[in-house]
Amino acid sequence: MRLLRLTRDVLLHGTAYAVLNDLIHRPEPLEEEKTWQFITGPEPGWRRWLREAWPPQWLRRLVLHRRQYQPAERGIQAHYDVSNEFYQLFLDKKFMFYSCADHIRGDETLEEAQTNKANHLLQLIDPKPGERILELGCGWASMMRHIEQHTGDRDHLEGLTLSREQAAYIQQNFGYKVRLENFVEAEYPPQYYDKVYSIAAWEAIRRHEVDVVMQKVYKTLKPGGRFVLHFFCRWQDRLPSSLSVGQLFFPGHVALSYREHVQAMERAGFRITMQTCHDYRRTLRQWYENLVARKNDALKLVDVRTYNRYVVFFAASYKYFDDRMGVLFRFVLRKPPIS
Repeated sequence: MRLLRLTRDVLLHGTAYAVLNDLIHRPEPLEEEKTWQFITGPEPGWRRWLREAWPPQWLRRLVLHRRQYQPAERGIQAHYDVSNEFYQLFLDKKFMFYSCADHIRGDETLEEAQTNKANHLLQLIDPKPGERILELGCGWASMMRHIEQHTGDRDHLEGLTLSREQAAYIQQNFGYKVRLENFVEAEYPPQYYDKVYSIAAWEAIRRHEVDVVMQKVYKTLKPGGRFVLHFFCRWQDRLPSSLSVGQLFFPGHVALSYREHVQAMERAGFRITMQTCHDYRRTLRQWYENLVARKNDALKLVDVRTYNRYVVFFAASYKYFDDRMGVLFRFVLRKPPIS
């Protein structure tokens, strides 16, 4: 069975996918530091060449294209609907953000770095009491809580999520207006919202959807409204092996390139008023350290394969950003006011 799986994975998805999937399927918990060093450490030139050479671009494109047309909620729910308690083992205790933190000094705790990020995003969104504000992919309502604390206004906050676990958590703990709905397919009232933002959810948009969603957001914003995006994308147009590896963790999702995102913003009519780059690696390492430090607690909540999948996921994601395959951006987009 193992040999058959390895052979199939190599032929269809390449050596990186096959090796990491084999690690995930080990019957025992992975040796944490050994696994981290194996995935993120120096790589011989021949192995890097083999990783990128097979499958060839035409086959990689075909396989990834077919996967993008499966229901979007399948990939989201496969990753997020593990259990809220499992995520609490490694996320920060203050916000429960599952997105890149801001390590300004470099030695911040995860809680301090996520507070830095929350404050920066708050500045970019610039929420005011009475403004209608929508979050696309609202996680565990981390940013909604921060906005309410700043404005004192919860009645005008709304969120969309595809995760049943997250939606239930928000309703039980905070009571915000959150709908279990795909923000790609949702209909939005015209010129209704003052601000729209998305934190680590825009990555889920597929190539054939990006123009449609960008135009929907543009139309639902009032003139002069702003759209704040925090997301990562691939830097190059070609399809690296990391996109195949990503199917192990987010089935059906293929990160678009920077150029594709910017062109969709401009086609929709937005003005890009700010963009910044951020380093995801320290956050990923902190999540990894938190998870492995609580391995025994994790294995009471999930099976060995799920635990191994997240151990591999954090290390592989670190490698993705360390190799400069992906870049984390924040954008502020403005809908021009009526002249």
